[in-house]
Amino acid sequence: MHKRNSNAEASDTNSDQWSQAWLDGFEEAWSLEAPTDFRDKEISTRIHGNRLVRITSTSETATVAVFDISKNNPRQLWETQQDVSEAIDRTTIWDGRIVVENTLIDVYSQERSVAPWDADARVSITSTGAIACVDSTCRYWTSPSEMAWETDFGTDSPVTVQSSKIVDGYTLASSSDYDHFVVDLSTGATNELDTNKHTIQQPLADGWLVRSGGGSRKESTIDLYEPDGTFSESFKYNESASFSSYPWSPTPFTREQAKLWLKDLDTSWAPSSYSASETDTSCKSITINGNDIVLGKDNALFEVNRKKECASTSALQALYHSGQGQVQKFSKRDGYKLSLVLVDMVTGRASEPIPLGTTEERPSHRSIGDLLLVEFKYGKVIAYRPSSS
Repeated sequence: MHKRNSNAEASDTNSDQWSQAWLDGFEEAWSLEAPTDFRDKEISTRIHGNRLVRITSTSETATVAVFDISKNNPRQLWETQQDVSEAIDRTTIWDGRIVVENTLIDVYSQERSVAPWDADARVSITSTGAIACVDSTCRYWTSPSEMAWETDFGTDSPVTVQSSKIVDGYTLASSSDYDHFVVDLSTGATNELDTNKHTIQQPLADGWLVRSGGGSRKESTIDLYEPDGTFSESFKYNESASFSSYPWSPTPFTREQAKLWLKDLDTSWAPSSYSASETDTSCKSITINGNDIVLGKDNALFEVNRKKECASTSALQALYHSGQGQVQKFSKRDGYKLSLVLVDMVTGRASEPIPLGTTEERPSHRSIGDLLLVEFKYGKVIAYRPSSS
């Protein structure tokens, strides 16, 4: 079943910026229990200013509830229902209006209006508008009455624009048949990337990185593109290459930095690096500036190989742990318990683990300003904040 409204909202695009205050301790800001009729329903939340919007949905009805979260205990302000043709799995807000298929509901006044797209559109939100796609045609609306552009992607399968990844005014779009495009958000002009379905696309400071290959531990190809999708260069990438340290940068890697690292495993250009702990033979810890940070046995950076030695996993991990400022997040797992560790990548100073629940609870999390939201599959939401705030 196709899920609509699946892109991150524009207001959360830079939500992975963490302040130093988290390193001094954290506390629970508030929690919100699941609705009593939650069983077998989709549920999601979104923060807009001092409001929390929650949508609980079946394939026929969506219940929208809005809470005031300016105090320590969320207070429900209003609730309404809306008929839908498919379960809503992601709460989306456009310019203060909650998107429920092609109905817009004002967060503050509850006023309803009709969106300028069909109910089955796949909607993505940017800082300047909403992109609604039906089949392979997408339209960019700067307001409900003003359309900036319309583009047909020339593919036979439905297209979704990934508005959470923006480089110099361009973003990515993909079809359900794994066609990949770069889109100019100002004009709607597109460039199709020469890739296959076994790819990852990663935004860089000055373009895009695409890895194509046959899977883990095999030689792959890295293609680099300029922001508008113009091909830049290509080189082979050895998935199984071993190394001892990952490079780190507070800003996204440039194309040149990505090439230096992935082609030659060169870290000399990086402001900092992190490696496997030499004192932790179980391979559960990384070292930054002489400080060990425990991430647990099942971490994404290092693993125990057949020789019972601590070995690196994938050089691509360096891209995922850079670009979000000086404080970076790492996932920690202790058995079934999950947590988040925040680390100053220059000093190696780390926060206490922030609990995320268990694997059975299937928690998801995102940060918005100095607030960390943890959502559980059973509908409860917990918000954490730095204890010094």
